[in-house]
Amino acid sequence: MEENRDQFIKAVQSHLIKVVDSDTVSAIVDAISYELKDYDLVKKTTEIVVYDDDNNKILKSFLSCLIVEGKSKGTINQYKCSVKRLFDFCGNKRYDKITAFDIRAWLAQCKLNGVKNVTLSNFKNNITPFFAWLFNEGMIDKNPCSTLRPIKVPIEEKEAFSSVEIDAIRSNCANDFERALIEFLYASGMRIEEVSDVKLESIDFNSMVVNVKGGKGDKDRTTFINPVARKYIIKYLESNKHTSEYLFTSRLGGKYTVGGLREVTSKLTKRCGFRVHPHRFRRTLASDLAKKGMPIQEIQKLLGHTSIETTKKYIDTRMEKVEASYRQYVA
Repeated sequence: MEENRDQFIKAVQSHLIKVVDSDTVSAIVDAISYELKDYDLVKKTTEIVVYDDDNNKILKSFLSCLIVEGKSKGTINQYKCSVKRLFDFCGNKRYDKITAFDIRAWLAQCKLNGVKNVTLSNFKNNITPFFAWLFNEGMIDKNPCSTLRPIKVPIEEKEAFSSVEIDAIRSNCANDFERALIEFLYASGMRIEEVSDVKLESIDFNSMVVNVKGGKGDKDRTTFINPVARKYIIKYLESNKHTSEYLFTSRLGGKYTVGGLREVTSKLTKRCGFRVHPHRFRRTLASDLAKKGMPIQEIQKLLGHTSIETTKKYIDTRMEKVEASYRQYVA
């Protein structure tokens, strides 16, 4: 038993030394050592019964329910990956034996491995619906997520591209395809997953209307492109001798995957010297439209947001931009 205590204390010490100073580590270790003097520690042994099949089956049932509810593929995949991570951490423990302590230990382990709070919060939010579903279906007596406290996430100001950055991105496009992609991302405000799936039949080049099929939450909506985007898209289609039903196609003729499109913007990041992330074009469109006076409710509809609060977060309101607008309106 004493050997187990020593191993436990050494393990705690090795984790703490990564995140706090040596004096603090010593103080914590002393306190733990003192408090453990009246306790016997028994190391958990691996159970003989394997519950992998049970866990996989119940997860598949949960994911099937999400499909019926109309959740997007991206959301379903996030839930699936997070729950699987938790299962892997818990080893052979069955889903109905997982406790709040297990979940906290998993999140703590992720934190020690360098995972940021925003990702930890996403992990927690991704597994919460799973356990809520188990509880509502009567498969567990208590929801272990019900006692978990919110994870504090620092509020970060999300930046849109400046006009100078947009010009730099355009100048660094290596071919017609890259320029068409950039103009389409900015003009339409579509998510990268939606861009990957867009078909030529969804675009009316005369009216410059784009019908977005099966967007986030499997919802259809309408968005638009501008004359500049239309010009470069047509140029790309003509130079590419396009035969596919999809707007953007790979060299093999199939649609460009999300990963492939991200790789294109990653190359632009290296050329431009600043991060060219696909979602920043969406944020930039929202900010530019708001700056020109478009009502936020209409921007919300254009972007396909369920909540107007989400749309507000997309609009870049950094102080220097607020000051510039102030000077403009009071001049």
